[in-house]
Amino acid sequence: MHVVRHGETLHLIARRNRTSVNVLLRLNPKLRRRPNLIYAGESIRVR
Repeated sequence: MHVVRHGETLHLIARRNRTSVNVLLRLNPKLRRRPNLIYAGESIRVR
């Protein structure tokens, strides 16, 4: 799990975790509806 920090994007989180945005979206179906809108404090799966 990754807790989103202020200023982070899915692209940045994916790159830091050596994965892709598509993988993050597959692991986190709730993000598919709004992939450009994530909030600080939100938990997302990265693996």
